[in-house]
Amino acid sequence: MKEPPASPPPASPPPPGGKGSHRELRPEEDAPLKEILLYAFGNIEGALANGFYGLMNSLMIVALGMNPLVMGFILSIKTLWDGITDPIMAHVTDRTRTRWGRRRPFILVGGLSRVVLLVLIFLFFPQSSTVKTNAELVAERDARETPAATAPAATAPTDSEGLPEDGMTEAFEEAAEAPPAPLVGMPRPPRPSLWQNLRNGVGEFLSNEDPYHRTVAIYVLVACLLFTTLTTVQSVPYWALGIELCPSYDGRTRVVTYRSFIDKTMAAVAPWILPFCFLPIFFNVIEGLLWYSIIVVAIGGPSTILMVLYTQERMMKSIAKPGDGPGLLRSMWQTGKNIHFLKILFLFQFISITNGVFAQFMLFLNIYWVFGGDALAGSVMSGWVGTLGVVVSILALPLVNWSCRKLQKHRALRYAIIWMSFGSAAKWFIFTPENPYWQLALPFFFSIGISAVFTILPTMMADVTDIDELRHGVRREGMFGAVMAFLMKLTGAFQPLLAGAMLVVSGFDVTLGANQTEETIHSMRILFSFVPAGLLLLAIVALWRYPLTRERMEEVKAQLLVARARRAAEKEAAELSNDPTPSPAT
Repeated sequence: MKEPPASPPPASPPPPGGKGSHRELRPEEDAPLKEILLYAFGNIEGALANGFYGLMNSLMIVALGMNPLVMGFILSIKTLWDGITDPIMAHVTDRTRTRWGRRRPFILVGGLSRVVLLVLIFLFFPQSSTVKTNAELVAERDARETPAATAPAATAPTDSEGLPEDGMTEAFEEAAEAPPAPLVGMPRPPRPSLWQNLRNGVGEFLSNEDPYHRTVAIYVLVACLLFTTLTTVQSVPYWALGIELCPSYDGRTRVVTYRSFIDKTMAAVAPWILPFCFLPIFFNVIEGLLWYSIIVVAIGGPSTILMVLYTQERMMKSIAKPGDGPGLLRSMWQTGKNIHFLKILFLFQFISITNGVFAQFMLFLNIYWVFGGDALAGSVMSGWVGTLGVVVSILALPLVNWSCRKLQKHRALRYAIIWMSFGSAAKWFIFTPENPYWQLALPFFFSIGISAVFTILPTMMADVTDIDELRHGVRREGMFGAVMAFLMKLTGAFQPLLAGAMLVVSGFDVTLGANQTEETIHSMRILFSFVPAGLLLLAIVALWRYPLTRERMEEVKAQLLVARARRAAEKEAAELSNDPTPSPAT
């Protein structure tokens, strides 16, 4: 008997590798572990490249001596632009239909373009003779480490009888008084207000007094806008793809856990970027950043390609055709008025701002207080703390996963916020010049809480997308992530300015280096420890009587199965009654 001809290939070809790799998957079926790992592995590029903004902040302040408010002003513009482009990209990816899917093409183009742009940014970064070389920074460190007590005390010249020479005493005393030391009890000029600090930051950005600094500020602003645009093209569909992989209540926690594991493993590199760039093997820190960007391309490019080739999209039948469904603004409005979405938005926003505004004090306290102005030693210590924090966060992921299954997500999140607040308060006691290595204990408190918070919140947001589908009949994973990003960036656009302002308001003066006043150090320590600890506890209010429990989500899943079957039947009936196939007569 003759075998029947092979059936034509599906419109969307299966990705290579793996048995059962096809597009006809049930929307309620969780992805296998292999696919989850490949998805998590694909964000290596994002985890490495997204450190760009932090690198720029440290580079402009520590290496170039620029006002912290200048970078804050730049990042505020970047954040506003990011908030505008995210919903647009989400609307596009949610409604796109291609033979390769609606997520993966954008992830591939955005991810590869972003790492290439990173190399170009540092390759053509403006150079100047005013930028200190790494060798000069090492020489300054060695000079500071020379004990001042070994130098003989300066005295006025004397004659043969040991008496001060005529006319020399007064001149010597005048020289000894320069620069004049502040007198105890003398009134100090009042500190500028927050508004004055913001105006000063904008003024320095526009100032022509230092042409090189102005050139750098404009260059970094343009680079940030380009980099942010490509980040939007990659990150919005990547986040949405993660929600599609595992629709179940615990499956979503599993996806985020593995993604967090890869992200945190890559984040272990981040604290060492500055020490790497300050190494004397590089002419200056800009050359070090160029070599770092080349490494990002070598690692991030292949990981992105592998993820795009070997992951599957699962919700193609649940999306509207182009031209159907609500428009961009209406879709944003429907998403933004979801009460469950707003609660999770508040948690994301409040915790992110609280951590982001005050986290920068760690590096500056280490450099200018704990290690007396040594940029390399201070950044190395911050690197050790950051790396240990990543390790602790990774080790805590199984505990987070277990606690979500045992306690449910909202209760596990509540305990994590309390623990994180306790760890933040502990910074006051473990950051000391006398015992600099005490701060290595910090990750065992603060990092465990952070790991739990930013693992659990995305899984809770994934549950909200099911509620939205039940109400509106469409899948909008991308729109939920983008609207959250839009609202967070709209309200948090001034976070970088606020962070820079907090540094200035504390009394920090970059021109003083390691000679910051005791009052300044005291203010920085309070802003680094007790202030965020108290603010974090306020976030628990949003978890009061949280309704999306495991039991509720199981009910929603059952209702979705019925709703999807009904929509499929209605769609099939509509297609039969409006068959566009032309008759033979025509």
